[in-house]
This record gives sequence, C-alpha cells and structure tokens, in this order.
Amino acid sequence: MDTEETGQTVLGGTISEWLTEQALRNSDPEALYGELCRRLRGIGMPILRGQVAFPILHPLYDASTISWRADTGPVVAHFRPNAVGQTRFNRTPIGYALANRLPVLRRRLTGETALLDLDDLEEFRALGGTDYVLFRIGFDRATQSGVIATWLADRPAGFTDGEILQLLRLTREFGISMKSRIERSVAHNVAHAYLGKRAADAVLNGSIRRGDGEKITAALWYSDLRQSTAFADRMSAEDFLNLLGRYFEMTAAAVLDGGGEVVSLIGDAVLGLFRVEDSGSEACRLALAAAHDARRRLAAATQPASDFPLDFGIALHLGQVIHGNVGVPERLQFTVVGSAVNEVVRVQDLTKQLGCPLLATAPFAAAVPGPWRPVGEHVLRGRETPMPILAMAQPS
Repeated sequence: MDTEETGQTVLGGTISEWLTEQALRNSDPEALYGELCRRLRGIGMPILRGQVAFPILHPLYDASTISWRADTGPVVAHFRPNAVGQTRFNRTPIGYALANRLPVLRRRLTGETALLDLDDLEEFRALGGTDYVLFRIGFDRATQSGVIATWLADRPAGFTDGEILQLLRLTREFGISMKSRIERSVAHNVAHAYLGKRAADAVLNGSIRRGDGEKITAALWYSDLRQSTAFADRMSAEDFLNLLGRYFEMTAAAVLDGGGEVVSLIGDAVLGLFRVEDSGSEACRLALAAAHDARRRLAAATQPASDFPLDFGIALHLGQVIHGNVGVPERLQFTVVGSAVNEVVRVQDLTKQLGCPLLATAPFAAAVPGPWRPVGEHVLRGRETPMPILAMAQPS
C-alpha cells in the first residue's frame, strides 16, 4: 500500500468515527450526506458525484434521493415512477441492481474495460466520470428496505481496490446513520398524512395521552357532499371512491392551499380550521377565500356521468374549540370538539334547506367584510336561542 493510500485509510478512520457520532444525533440527512461527500473528497477520494437512494412511505412518492457534486452540493429529489418511468428506471444501474438483487455493481466508463450497458452511464462519462460503483445496503431481508449508494470517480485510473473497500465500509456506516432517520421520516410522513402537519407535530412531540390538548379560537370550515348516498348506491365502489377523491381535491385541498388545517375527513365531509393568531379577521378572510376557491374548483370541474351532479355546501363559523386527543387510551383521535364545531355542522345542514351553497354565522360575517345578506335567524339543534345566518349576496 503506497503512502498516499495509507494516509487516505487513516483519514478515512476519522470519517468513520464522525459517522458513528452522527448516528446518535438528529442531523438532517441532506446535510449529513453532503458533509460525508465533502470529507471524502477532502481526503483525496476521486469522487465526482455521489448519490444515495432510499424508499420512503409517503402518499405521493416511493423513494427519495440525495445527489452530491462539488459544484452543487447535496440536492434532494422525490419520485414515483409511472409505467413509462418504471420501464426506464429498470434500465438504470440502480434499477438493474434492485431487479437482480446485486449487493455491488461496478462499471468502468473509460479505457479498454469500459462497459456502458445501462442507461445513465454515458451521461456519467460525459460529466468526466471514469469509474462507477454501487453498493446496496439492506436493513431487512423480508422487506428489502435499505439504502443504495453510488459513487462516480473522475481519476483517469478510477477507484483503487483499497478505496472501494473503504467506500463500502463507510457506506455501511452511513446506512446505520440513515436507518433511524428513514424510520423517523416514515413516522412523520404517516402522521402528517393522517393527522395533518400541526396535529402530527403535536403528537410526535409527546401529546399522545388522552386529554392532551388546548383551547383555541379559530375560523371553522365545514363542507358536505350532496347526494352522496345516491352516488354510492348507483356507482361502483371504484368510481365512487374516485368521485370522493375529486370532491376532496376541491374542498380539503382548498383549505390546505389557503393556509388552513384539515382536522377531519368525516365520511364525505371536511372539517377544517384557520387558527386565530393575531386577529379573527385574518383567519376568517383566509377561510372565506378557501370557500370561494372550492366553489371555483367545482365550477371548473367536469361533472360525473350520473343523474346527480357533484355539489356540496360550505358553512363558516368563528368560535372557540378544544383541539386535542379524545377517545380511549388504546384508540385516540386528535380532533376539535366543542359547541362551535356542532354549530358549524348544523349551519351546513341549512345550505340544503335555504338553497345557498355558502353560509356563515354572524360572528364570522362580522369579522370579514363581504356582500353578506341575512337569511334569517335559525334555531340550531342543541341551541336554545336562534342564531343569525348570512349568505353571500351573489352566490360564489
């Protein structure tokens, strides 16, 4: 072993110690991988490009990658291949290694032993790459989970055998650091998908016992799909679920895009809220804008081939609610409860009776200017005194 490679091995040991220390911390994966690549380049490893790929559990994506080059630093990407993309992915080095369960794959990109039999290898050579090596580090044989790390050299002779062994060892140690981060990311993704970001963060930060919660003032947003029973009776299960998806993209998505939180998807109803941070007027303004947005999405949508056109009512209210955990210790739900929640649900029921797709209570209408018109005082179920209800002067 020459002096340069001996020194590189010694310095690689310091990187190994650093990775061991990082495994105990909660450092960001992107920053961790970027620093690893920078340190490897710093001790003389001829790394032109590095990439780590790992599966994720996410409603929109199947996997994430972190790519590094000295001129760009670490770059994160997420993807879910469609049918065409999957076919191309299978022809890439990563796709080929996964399909054939290869723990190691190496391709020389220049010289007499060059082999460019897979997609992307020509591109890597055009970047100045000379040698490509891939390591697949598995976590669990049953689920085939783990990380795939690829390294591209720019030295004319490529990687030495000693460098490849060192890269394999450091990649395994990096995989140990990534395992806990990937599992934590899965927990966050699942919690965010089912609870919403704010409630999920509260639960993951320890609010997991029954009774954990707080009183908040919020603009409440409640919508309900019209004729849902008739749709369910006349449509196939697949078609009805697709229709529900379109409805939620009009309503729940409008709440999220407008800066609100979707607290619950109750069958075919959406309960959202806009927290009062500084003033009730701003929260109500955002809730009203989201309601108008939902109605615009409905107007722009293609109606289903059915005797029942897709439609929904929206009710808006301003009040105090309790946001927290309810249920039994073995099965909890992080939701909002209180009289204001019951009231906004009852007001939505009036949208059918009054023929108005958007209704608001007097406290809500008083907080945000608009062409409101009274539609009477109504006794809501559970209340003893009538509540003034208002509609927009021109239907949204």
